[in-house]
Order: sequence, then structure tokens, then C-alpha cells
Amino acid sequence: MNRLIKNKIDITVLVTSISQREITIATANYYSKICSEVVLVDEEQPHLSVADISAMKNRGITYISYTKNGYSNGVLEKRIIAASQSNNKYVVHSNHDERYTYYGLIACVAELEKDKNLTFCAGQVIAVRRSESKIHFTRPYKNLCGYQNINKVEQRLYYHSNRYAPLAHFAVWRRNSYINVTKETLKIHNLMPSSTMMDEVIFELAADLSGNSKAVPELYWIRNRVNPTSQKNLEKGDQVFKIIENKLHILLNDLDNVQMDIIINSFWKNFPFIHPSFVSKSIILIKRKLRILKKKKVRRDIDNFLNDNKIKYEKHDISNVLNSMSL
Repeated sequence: MNRLIKNKIDITVLVTSISQREITIATANYYSKICSEVVLVDEEQPHLSVADISAMKNRGITYISYTKNGYSNGVLEKRIIAASQSNNKYVVHSNHDERYTYYGLIACVAELEKDKNLTFCAGQVIAVRRSESKIHFTRPYKNLCGYQNINKVEQRLYYHSNRYAPLAHFAVWRRNSYINVTKETLKIHNLMPSSTMMDEVIFELAADLSGNSKAVPELYWIRNRVNPTSQKNLEKGDQVFKIIENKLHILLNDLDNVQMDIIINSFWKNFPFIHPSFVSKSIILIKRKLRILKKKKVRRDIDNFLNDNKIKYEKHDISNVLNSMSL
């Protein structure tokens, strides 16, 4: 890592977690080597000792213990707490077990420095998975290729809902804009506490209200799909769309030109697994996928995979990222 990283990036990485502290600290340590500031908000009990917190501080990691209060959205609260502690003008939130690349972060910061009309910026995404005891790679969110959402506010909403990806959740942000959007999202979720599989949509469209965004061609985010994800008790089924529509009405209440049916219809297209006929359609889809997978070549060579997908990357950077992950 030392021969690769000449200068740390002036950005604050916000790491939040509920459990799996060992993995969380490993993630914070990774970012502390490439970024000037890391803020870790930890919900797991018991909280770290004074000695452990001091040791993390020496590595450039600010540790904050968190206890959820009532029915408020703890994930968003932790992000606001972390961002409020930042001393940099750019922030990015990271899941506790995932990684942004050094050169991807640099590319996003450079884009924000160059274009003052951009509010947030991300890059290209790949996922690391395991099969037959070996890792392989897939590409989620292919529509981030060429993503550039720069227009009037209603057009930004239509563009994002049509070419949907959780771009804003993992983007590099201008700090104050990130805090304001997260607070607005938290307020809406607290007004309607129902948690659904589409809750991320509220933050994503609130982000579009705040300003322009884009995705650069560099490899930016490596998703960890080897370790199991924690299960959540979320609303499912057709009622999800009604809940999200009601929340969006609150979010977009002051905009007269927005046609809600365009946004909702786009989400129906992008979230087919939530439709009421999910069970019957899923059986057919799974069988079809299995047939395809038997014929499809598993992509284990990351260089060929990235080149085929026209994603820019730096070889040593990827090695550092993968070596730091618990795969």
C-alpha cells in the first residue's frame, strides 16, 4: 500500500455499522491508509474501550458509539452524526464490509473540483462473489456507464428513476449537501416509519433535488457479495409501491411540474421483484437463470473482465483493495 499511496485523499469516509465489528474496523483501517479522515459510528454493544478508541484515533479514525433511540431510522441518524464530525468538504459513506478504490475516489473528487455545479459523483461498480470455493466478478448497475444527470430538477428525477441505480448512496458528496439531503430523508421516514425494500429510493430522489450528478468511467466501488448480508424485516409486495409513493408525495410536495406517474412507472420497471406476482414469476425466472448460468462463463480474471466492460482501473489499486477484504 505505501508504495502506491503517495498522498492521502482529502475526503472523509463515513463508516457505520450495526454488528460485525471486526470487519468494520478492518474497513476503517483500509480507508485510514488512503483518506485523510475516517469517522466510524458503531452500534454494536459493548462499545470499544478507551484504549481501543485512542489506538484508532492514532490511525486517523474517529470512533463514535451509538445507541438507537426509539423508532427513528438508525442508519440515517448514524450517517448524519458521522458527516457532522467531518473536517473535509467532501464525504462518502461506506458500508461496513465494502471498499472504494483509491483511484476511483480521486477521480470523483477531481470531477467535483472541476465542475462546481456537480453535487455528488460516483464511478463504476463491480461485485466479488464466490462459487466452487473461488471468487469471481459480476457487474451490477451497468446503467452507470455514461450516467450524467445534469438538467432541470424534474428531468433529473425522471432520468434517475428511469436509469435507476443507488448512485447517491455510495457517491462522493459535497459535505453540506449530503447532510441536508440525509436530514430531509430522515424526516420523511420518521413521518412514515414503515420500512420497505425500496426505502433507498427516497434518499436517491432527495439527492436529485439537491443538484446534478454523474458517474465517472473509473472503477470506484467493489461490492462484497461473498460474506452473507444481515436480514431485515421489511415490507414486501405491491403495498411497497404505495408506501413509497406516499413518501415521494411528501418529498416532492413543493414541485408543481413533477408527474408522479412517470416516476412510479419507472420504478415498476426497475423493481420487478416486488410485484404482487413475485412468487410465480420468480420460479420461472430462477429456472431460466440456472439454465443460463450453466452455459455462461464465470469471470474470474478481473483484468479481462474490467477491460471487456471498458472500466478504467489501476492494477495495484485493485490488488490492495482485494487483499484488504475478508473474502
